[in-house]
Amino acid sequence: MKKTGTLICSLCILLFWYGAALSFSQPSISITGVVNQPLNLTMDDLYRFESVGVRLNEVTTDRNYHGAFSYFGVPLRTLLNLAVVQKKETDFSKPIDLAVVVKNKEGKQTVLSWGEIFYRNPAEVIIAINAAPIMPHRECANCHQPEAYTQWLAPLKRQPGLPKLVVANDFYSDRSLEDISAIEVIDLHPALRSQKMPELFSPTFTVTGAVKETLKISDITSSLRIEILTKQIGDGKGYHGLKHFGGAPLREIIRNAGIEPDLNTVLLISAPDGYRSLISYGELLFAPYGRNIIIADRADDQPLKKNGKFIAVLPDDLSADRWVKSVEKIEVISLKQKTGQTGPDIMRKEKIPSEKGAGDALIEQK
Repeated sequence: MKKTGTLICSLCILLFWYGAALSFSQPSISITGVVNQPLNLTMDDLYRFESVGVRLNEVTTDRNYHGAFSYFGVPLRTLLNLAVVQKKETDFSKPIDLAVVVKNKEGKQTVLSWGEIFYRNPAEVIIAINAAPIMPHRECANCHQPEAYTQWLAPLKRQPGLPKLVVANDFYSDRSLEDISAIEVIDLHPALRSQKMPELFSPTFTVTGAVKETLKISDITSSLRIEILTKQIGDGKGYHGLKHFGGAPLREIIRNAGIEPDLNTVLLISAPDGYRSLISYGELLFAPYGRNIIIADRADDQPLKKNGKFIAVLPDDLSADRWVKSVEKIEVISLKQKTGQTGPDIMRKEKIPSEKGAGDALIEQK
C-alpha cells in the first residue's frame, strides 16, 4: 500500500513537471508598456478567446509571393483592452498619440498606431493562432506547364510562424509579422507647448524630425490635390454631418521632406494647443485608406478660417478624434531598435507643462 502511494505521488510530480515543460515550450506573447495590467499569454491562453477569421494574400514590397492563407485569431484590440492601456503622468489623456511596437523572436519589429487598431473594425488587425492555405480549386496542370505554376503553389506548403500579427487590409503584407513574442505600448512624451488660445490658428506648419529636409509650409495650393467626402463623428461630441474637404495627401507632403521607407517610423501631428495624434508610416503607405489621409486647406469649397489654416483629416477612421485642427507641426519619429538596446530608439524629451486650462482646450478640439 505504501509503495502504491509512493508511485502515485511520483506520477503526480512527473505529470506536473511535464505540464510545466509543455507550458514553458509554448510560444508566448508579452504585452507591456503603457498598460495597467502587463500580460504574458501562451497559445493556450489565446485559444480561449473568441476567434475571428481573415484572408491574407501575402505579397511583400519586394514583389515576392508568400501564399494565400486563411488566418484565425484574436483581435489585437481585445488583447490591449485586457491589458488596460492607460497613460501615466501625461498632459494629454487621449490615447491617440500612442504607438504599438510588435516584435518577433528574431528581433524584427513593426509599429502600428493606437488609432489604426481602435478606429478600425476589430478583425482588421489580429493575432493569428491558426493558419490554413487557400488552394486553387482547379488543377493548374490542365492549362499551364509545371514551370509556370509550381512557383505559385510552393508557398502554400509552408507553415506560417504562429502567433502572427496579421494586418488584413494592407496591400503589401510586410507588416504581418510571424512568430511574434512581444507587444509594447509606447507613450512618446513629446515636448509640445500646450497653449490655451482665444482662437485656434496656425498660419504655417513644419515637417521635421527623421527627414532629409525640414519643411516649413504656408501654402499647399500648388501641391498634388485630392477632394474627399467624409462623415465627421467624434467619440466626444458625436455626429457633425457630412464634410467635404480639399487638400494635399499627407504621404506626398512627407515624401517631399525625404522620409525613409521604414515600418518603424511614426508621424506625430500637433496643434498649438498641444492636441496631437499619431499615424504609423505603415498605415499611410500600405493601407488603402492611407492615400485619403490629407492636410486640408479647404472645407465645403471655402478656405479654412476657423480652426485653420490646415486640418489633418483621416476620413476613413471610425472616429474623428485623430483629426488635428490648426496643424502646426508634423514630426517624423523613428522607433527603430538598435543592436544591444532593449527598447525602441526614442529621444526622450522633457515635457513642457501645460498652461492652466490648456487641458480643457485639448479635449475640446473635437
